[in-house]
Amino acid sequence: MNIKVLWIDDEFEKQQDVIGDAEQDGIDLIPYEDHIEGITALLSDIKGFHAVILDAKVKFHKDDQVSDLKGLKASIDKLLILHSQGHNIPFFIFTGQPDYMDNDTFIQTYGEYYIKGKDNQKLFNSIKDKVQNKEEYIIQSEFKRIFEICDKYFDPEVRKHLTEVLCSVKKPNVIFDDKLYFGQIRIILESLFRIANTKGLLHDKCIPDGKVNLTESCNFLSGDSSRHFGVKSSVKHFPKIISDAAISIIHITGAAAHTAGEENKNNIDLQEYRKQVKSPYLLYSLAFQLLDIIIWFDEYLKINNDYNYNKSLWQQDMSKIFIEGKICKDASGNYFCGEFLLRKTDILDNSLTVGDIIQVTHAVPNKFNTKEIYPNFATKIYIL
Repeated sequence: MNIKVLWIDDEFEKQQDVIGDAEQDGIDLIPYEDHIEGITALLSDIKGFHAVILDAKVKFHKDDQVSDLKGLKASIDKLLILHSQGHNIPFFIFTGQPDYMDNDTFIQTYGEYYIKGKDNQKLFNSIKDKVQNKEEYIIQSEFKRIFEICDKYFDPEVRKHLTEVLCSVKKPNVIFDDKLYFGQIRIILESLFRIANTKGLLHDKCIPDGKVNLTESCNFLSGDSSRHFGVKSSVKHFPKIISDAAISIIHITGAAAHTAGEENKNNIDLQEYRKQVKSPYLLYSLAFQLLDIIIWFDEYLKINNDYNYNKSLWQQDMSKIFIEGKICKDASGNYFCGEFLLRKTDILDNSLTVGDIIQVTHAVPNKFNTKEIYPNFATKIYIL
């Protein structure tokens, strides 16, 4: 796995040979021309970059007319703050400025530096010496295939979360925060479902108001009917082993994500389990199941990447619907609950009235003249 290095230098375009030589040495240089742009990129993918190279004289902002030490100082100050926060990112000064060479004051202020054209290989060797023993780099190298898939589909936050979880696997004796690590696994699975939606594999209704319904998404991809959204896929995307793994992750991480004050039975069960079995191995089992899901997903997308075809597999299915809501009545005297037209006899025979709460448990497409307003017709309701 190549070492990924952020390089801040306003004249990097004149130094393409440095980028090429570094790549030959297993180092990918990602260049930015000013302090603001470079540090912003670093913060957006803090677990993705393994080191930073700083030019001595560099622009603070891209619109600056002159390059000076202001940009270098600001970058070093930010890196030192990140170090105090637990982000140990090694940095190296790489300069071609003749006025700094053999300048003791510069060295005392900013530290040792490498001279462009003279110390290139020395710089590459120093980067490798510093990075190859870093925990994050070791993890990302050991799980190279996983992180390559992450870079292909996921945003940098997923790389960060996954790195943190897998680093924890290497330290089984360290006490960890359930909410933090279980929550990160849950977030990664949610990201995978969002990607499935962009590829046409997952129905839009499984992400209402931009929020992924994990259980319903898993049901849909497994070829089962969505109880809350009345949709299904005519093709079962998830094989049973992947479906079972995803359900396990959803249930266990969901329990960890809620507090006891919410009286969540699953959460209470998990808390009792964690009191009795004080180990991180439940977390690790979920983490490795998630890795299998990610690898399977990548392979599946290679041959099922036609968005329009995937979307053509979407179907409406109200046979297992489960919607709860209030009875309403429109100006024409029609009773309804959300998008479901209700039988007037169901309302009158059960002495129901507007405002009562019911559950719609079965429905079919509405074939009456009200279908534009209420696309579904409730055939079974449950009175609460």
